[in-house]
Amino acid sequence: MTLTADQASPAPAPTDTVPPREPPTWVGLAALAGATDQLLLKRGDVLVRQGEPSDTLYFVLSGRFTVHLDGDDTPISEIGQGRSIGEIGFFARLPRTATVVAKRDSRVLAITRERFHAIGEASPEIRDAVILSLASRVSESNRHPVPAPAPVRTLAVMAAGASAPSPRFLDGLRGVFTSASRAIFLTPEVIAAKFPGCALDDADVSNWLNGLESDADFVVYLADENLTDWTRKCVRQADAVLLVGEMRAAATLNPCERFALSIHPRSARRLVLLHEARTQAASGTAAWLEPRDVFMHHHVALQDTADIARLFRFVAGRAVGFVAAGGGALGSAHLGVYKAFCEAGADFDILGGTSVGAAMMAAFACGADAERVDQGTRNIFVTSRAFRRLTLPRYGLIDHKVFDRALRAEYGDTTIEDLWRPFFAVSSNLTEHKPQIHRSGPVWQAVRASGAIPGVLPPFFTRDGDMLVDGAVMDNAPLAPMRALKSGPNVIALLGPDNAMRYPVDYDAIPGPLELAAMMLNPFSRQRLPQAPNVLQVIMLSMAANRPSDLRLGKTDVAIQPEIPDDCRFTSWERHNEIFLHAHRGAAAWIEARLGEQDAGVLAVIGRA
Repeated sequence: MTLTADQASPAPAPTDTVPPREPPTWVGLAALAGATDQLLLKRGDVLVRQGEPSDTLYFVLSGRFTVHLDGDDTPISEIGQGRSIGEIGFFARLPRTATVVAKRDSRVLAITRERFHAIGEASPEIRDAVILSLASRVSESNRHPVPAPAPVRTLAVMAAGASAPSPRFLDGLRGVFTSASRAIFLTPEVIAAKFPGCALDDADVSNWLNGLESDADFVVYLADENLTDWTRKCVRQADAVLLVGEMRAAATLNPCERFALSIHPRSARRLVLLHEARTQAASGTAAWLEPRDVFMHHHVALQDTADIARLFRFVAGRAVGFVAAGGGALGSAHLGVYKAFCEAGADFDILGGTSVGAAMMAAFACGADAERVDQGTRNIFVTSRAFRRLTLPRYGLIDHKVFDRALRAEYGDTTIEDLWRPFFAVSSNLTEHKPQIHRSGPVWQAVRASGAIPGVLPPFFTRDGDMLVDGAVMDNAPLAPMRALKSGPNVIALLGPDNAMRYPVDYDAIPGPLELAAMMLNPFSRQRLPQAPNVLQVIMLSMAANRPSDLRLGKTDVAIQPEIPDDCRFTSWERHNEIFLHAHRGAAAWIEARLGEQDAGVLAVIGRA
């Protein structure tokens, strides 16, 4: 839906989407403006600081603020128009419990304790409304101890590097945003027509801009090519900035970007790299990322609006993700699940996984289809026999050189940052005792680290000296890393048997080393060996058992455990195609059944919600 700036109401209104709306008595706050002090704050100004005396109560007349605990740049909540600031310390006579920073150019009422008592005697409803607000916020924090991140409502778009603003990109951006949401696009000409002769920092201008958010899903500020007053205003009003560069242009930071990077934290920065046509992978992305510490980057081809639509889903919190768990040879089932969802209409915006799940998702991110990934699986594990080349068990059981060569043959020298779609792999960092999220560097190395099965393959060592092993050791179903990168629905594909596997093995019959050697040399005796899992199978089963038991799914998350032939095991690499096709048939039927039930998660994944 397209809105013009003139159609938007200039009256300020609450814009919070996380906390509940405040009582209607806040509408009368404007009447107090003449009887109390007003403060005008620019973006980044600190209103209250944690630990300082709480001698003043504030009310937000216009703008938006973020709340931070000392030492943490990530806000724990946001405060919008019509809400109070600092009431906990004010009433309890305690020091400030948090630091509050202006997220927009904002205007607040400042009421001292003495003045508040005087207002309370004259207007008891104001005093009661503040108490009700405090009770509501405490109740909300009890229900949601970890607040959801506030959505992006305002976006500044500016040219990056030596690029000029791209009319084709801006036209596509306007078309996508206005067709998928209520969006207002602002230029300096709009402001000049609305407020002739007024400075951009005038309170009336800031109040009007803040008020636009009550009538639109997005307010998009189109910055000037140079660092003008309008560009500064765009940056200060924005929740996030899009730095848009043409891939063929020089990547050096320009003055507008330097200003934006000085104002916005990393979490609010996105880099958009424009290409004339879409390819499987780009080249030279690292040169753009090196001087810009951005949260995420996006490759956009100008041949159509498909990539801009993907960018919109990220900004709007609707990006669709695929999370692939580890599981050895059973990983071919991911191909079947992925293909079935795509056939149902899903368009995955970001891919991530652990171990074999990372390998499969990396191949999709490289532009391969399910059949090509299945062929690559055959190349690595059947033709190259990469997991059957034993070596002296000093660093691992398997010759990693063969495995590494097979991976490089499939993924080439492509880097993660050059992939057309965002991708991440998860390994386990034994040096720092935490999961390692790979979002840059050679794809094959990320896959190798994520699949470094302890004891079977040597660990992967980074240049910084970190020792990385299979991601399944610490996070076999990396939904949390996916959520840290975006909001929106996800498919989480888990591997392994539904029921506990039983092993009717006589423990005392397992032979010692000399007896085992003798039986292995005799083909007839070899058949009498206990049918216990081998070393590789035991390790794989151990890591599969490390799957998070408290995987907390959102309303639009879909967890699926694909059907796998009963007699397939974690080492059944030669049956990759059978596993792929079996899982595809089962997943297709599973999706169809869920669609018949109007399953909210499946509908969201395929874009029908």
